Amino acid sequence: MRDEWEDVGVVVLAGGRSTRMGADKAQVKVNGTRLVDAVCSLIPDEVPRIVVSPQSLGVATISEDPPFGGPVAGIAAGLSRIDAPFVAVVSVDAPRSPELVPVLAQPVRDGADVAVIEAVDGYLQPLCAVWNRAALVTALDTVGTRDIPAKRLFDAVESVVRVQGTGAERDYDTREELDELGDVELPTVE
Repeated sequence: MRDEWEDVGVVVLAGGRSTRMGADKAQVKVNGTRLVDAVCSLIPDEVPRIVVSPQSLGVATISEDPPFGGPVAGIAAGLSRIDAPFVAVVSVDAPRSPELVPVLAQPVRDGADVAVIEAVDGYLQPLCAVWNRAALVTALDTVGTRDIPAKRLFDAVESVVRVQGTGAERDYDTREELDELGDVELPTVE
C-alpha cells in the first residue's frame, strides 16, 4: 500500500462550524468511532497527516489563525505542516474519502497540478483532491486564503484532472445523513 501513498501527505479538514450537524463533526461518533478517527484510520500510519481544527482532538492538529476562515484557510494552515511533494485534501465529514487518495495521486505524479473527484452529478469535490505541492502554493498565493470557496483554487492552475467518484467521496452534513451509516452519537457540549 505504501507505493500508492508514496510522497503524499494528507490535510484533513475538520475546522468548520458544523452548523447543519449541530455538533463538532470531527467528534461525532458513528458506530462508536469518531469521524476524525475513521478518516485517519484509512491513512497508512507512515503517511504524514495533519488535522485542521480549532479543537484539541488527540491527534496532530493545527488551526487556521483566526479559526473558521473557511476551507482554503484550513488547507493553507495544514499545508504549513506537510512536507511532501503531493498533498491530499480530505474532509472529516467524508469519512471514506481517503480511499480515493491513491487513484487521485497518480495523475498528479504524471504531471497534473491537481486531481479532483467528480461526483456522479458532475459536482467537483474540492475537499477530495490531491495537489502537486508547488501548484497548491501558487494557487493559494493567487486566490488568497480567507473566506474563499475551495473551487477557486482550480482557477489558479492549468492542469485539473477530474476523476470519477466511487461514492467514497460523499460528505455527510446532517445527523440524518449520518444515520445512514449506523448509530450516531453527538458529542456532549461542555
